[in-house]
Amino acid sequence: MRTFSSAIRLDSDEKKVEINITDQVEAVIKESSIHEGTALVFTGHTTASIHLNNADKDLERDFHDFLDNLVPNKDSYRHNKGDYGMNADAHFKSLLIGNSVTVPVTKGRLALGQWQAVYFSEFDGPRSRLISVKVTGKK
Repeated sequence: MRTFSSAIRLDSDEKKVEINITDQVEAVIKESSIHEGTALVFTGHTTASIHLNNADKDLERDFHDFLDNLVPNKDSYRHNKGDYGMNADAHFKSLLIGNSVTVPVTKGRLALGQWQAVYFSEFDGPRSRLISVKVTGKK
């Protein structure tokens, strides 16, 4: 069993954005030389998320509209009254969506469904973020 770790640096240029990171994760897997195993993709940021979704630009926008309706940013959140700025909603969205995914690796590639892609969700940008990728398996 072999383990390979790497990081992906992302810079967002908007407050809320979906970034398809599938190709960057695939590049880490290729670098790892692992052909059968799993890839763990993780963000250690509390106002961002990692998830799988359909690679569709309209769905990316709909996703943020849905979350904004579900979790509006309100002045009444205690966190928004502190020194942190108005980003309590970003924390709640991150909690709902999650900060990691684990995907099977088969034949040196992510074993994603036909329409699936790995996404990084920014809820409090623009920011520079670090995504950890750990690939475990065998050659």
